[in-house]
Amino acid sequence: MKVFETQKIRNIALVGQAGAGKTTLCESFLFTSGAINRQGTVEEKNTVSDYNEIEQERSHSVFVTPTYVIHNDNKINILDTPGYSDYFGEVCAAQKVVETVAIVINAQNGIEVGAENSFEHAAKSDKSVVFIINKLDQEHAKFDDIVEELKSSYGNSSTVVHFPANIGVGFNSIVDVITMSMYVFSKDGKFEKKEIPDNLKSKADGFRSELIESIAETDEELMNKYFDAGDLTPDELKNGLKKAIANRQIFPILCSSGKLNSGTKLLLDFFTEFLPNPSEGKPWENIEGAEVSIDSSKQNALFVYKLFSEAHLGDMTFFKIVSGNLKTGLDLLNEQKNQSERFNQIFIVNGKKREEIESLSAGDLGATVKLKSTQINHTLHDKAFNVVFKPIDFPKPIVRVAVVPRTKGEEEKVGMGLNSICLEDQSLKLQHSQELRQMILFGLGELQLTAAKWRLEHRYKVIADFIEPRVPYRETIQKQVRGSYRHKKQSGGAGQFAEVHMMIEPWYEGVPDPKDLTIRGRDMHELDWGGKLEFVNCIVGGAIEQRFFPAILKGVMEKMQIGPLTGSYVRDIRVFIYDGKMHPVDSNEAAFKTAGMMVFKNNFVEAAPKILEPIYNVVIKVPEEFVGDVMSDLPTRRGVIQGIDSEGKYQKINARMPLAELDKYAPALRSMTQAKATYSAEFVEYQSVPPNVQQELMEAYKKSQTEE
Repeated sequence: MKVFETQKIRNIALVGQAGAGKTTLCESFLFTSGAINRQGTVEEKNTVSDYNEIEQERSHSVFVTPTYVIHNDNKINILDTPGYSDYFGEVCAAQKVVETVAIVINAQNGIEVGAENSFEHAAKSDKSVVFIINKLDQEHAKFDDIVEELKSSYGNSSTVVHFPANIGVGFNSIVDVITMSMYVFSKDGKFEKKEIPDNLKSKADGFRSELIESIAETDEELMNKYFDAGDLTPDELKNGLKKAIANRQIFPILCSSGKLNSGTKLLLDFFTEFLPNPSEGKPWENIEGAEVSIDSSKQNALFVYKLFSEAHLGDMTFFKIVSGNLKTGLDLLNEQKNQSERFNQIFIVNGKKREEIESLSAGDLGATVKLKSTQINHTLHDKAFNVVFKPIDFPKPIVRVAVVPRTKGEEEKVGMGLNSICLEDQSLKLQHSQELRQMILFGLGELQLTAAKWRLEHRYKVIADFIEPRVPYRETIQKQVRGSYRHKKQSGGAGQFAEVHMMIEPWYEGVPDPKDLTIRGRDMHELDWGGKLEFVNCIVGGAIEQRFFPAILKGVMEKMQIGPLTGSYVRDIRVFIYDGKMHPVDSNEAAFKTAGMMVFKNNFVEAAPKILEPIYNVVIKVPEEFVGDVMSDLPTRRGVIQGIDSEGKYQKINARMPLAELDKYAPALRSMTQAKATYSAEFVEYQSVPPNVQQELMEAYKKSQTEE
């Protein structure tokens, strides 16, 4: 395998909704280019990119898979990505290391949420975009309607370059408005070039005029030439289009049927001729925002975008060479770990097949094995070249489960397995919650979490149950209560004695001080679990010495960590110590800690205690046809609709929902909308639970305490 220079490399991520045909299209690229001799199918479970066992079981992509083809003496790296929103972290990783995002659209369905989200992410990262309308061989395929939809959503920058001459069952012909020719494809991907039929000439002329006008509008010099001559020369068209794509001024619309290999060769030709090579894409930036050019003549620096561990392949690290020329045997410094890593082997990868190579140029994608401490988002570089590249912007988790080992005593084994899985998919987060006394796994959706469970069982050979997690409730009070407690213990020798008189009341911003107590000192404590505790000294005449106040506070704080209603943290309380008694011999810190704890506990249960639950702002992005179902379902989950906004053919429903209900929402929304809706959630505040819910929670806690 020869080494390709930067100018001969193209990096492309295939993205879009599940079912758009990305994996089949990727397989078609490999077959048409001669990388494989037989075209596999998802149904037969023999495609190059969906080679993993779980992907074959589920019949959809779960991981980003690197592949490549050699075409027109160019190396085209093609990253096949999952389509379900549960795996969007894989899409973000793929988009980080490519120059072009190819959004694949199902010709039967039009723009779907996977395409929308991918376009938004490409816009944030300033990547070039092309649209590929795929599956034009399907019975209900559309083209013109989808073109209008693209223009409506993304403006006239969405410009037709290829359009189908026939559509639906039997689709095999495509018109290229750059060459103004029609191409008729056979199933082996080869084509015959023909003249455009008379009945399509007017349509082709119209699309070509739109394309040339769009190109001219991106450059003042081209615009003047276009006004003068009414056209652009072939070189002006080619160079202008290539520059406009690289600058995100034009989003070409292309078409294909990956299943029939129709249009595949045209796409590969277009990729090599018009898409930016790595040096023409957006420059890379370090964490300070300084640009780093992709240049093989510079010092070595690479960025890690993927880790994957498999029994038969070992631990593989996937990277993009940002600068320099990586050679085998080279030692690079891991900037984040300050450790040297040796590249004993370098591979180029096609699915599970890997081929060893001596070196790779800047801009290329590769892989290696047996790096000791390198993780995703790490930068490795020559020791004299200090740089850290900006990390992948992974989406925030929105769902969670509690993980319980099936076999007692395997908690550590489960934790180690999940930690390894989280290192490979950094949109997953693992938390050992001391508050909830559970191991909590956070992710983007139910499919992603069950994939993690599958890997835990099959890769790390440990079985765990994923159950509904506990909710981090809070407890507080609603009224003022006064009380006292005397702690007295005598068992020979020095005893224990302490008496504390305490008033508690709700804390809120601007709460007035009681008129009948004299304030001697106050401390405001920001609680680790949220909320506040105001601790006020109102002792007159030295009834309790100052040295015992920290012990009283310690007793109160300990009790606030296990509220009496549900065992949850207590918050937003004012505590006034206004009287008490001491013994000259038996009073000590332990006695006052116990007295403070007990009087606080007794007062709390008399102060109209209430349970608070976490409330989240939820934004649901849903196709118009499902809006009614989603909105009518929200109140059944104690959701409160705040408003609704339009975004193309989608509606964004803004709502508030308790975490207890949000934990069950992902599978319900998937079912309601045929997996075509997505949502994001962000914690906003704690609110009181309804009385019936409070009663249920108290009874459940009481029962659990009895069982223990």
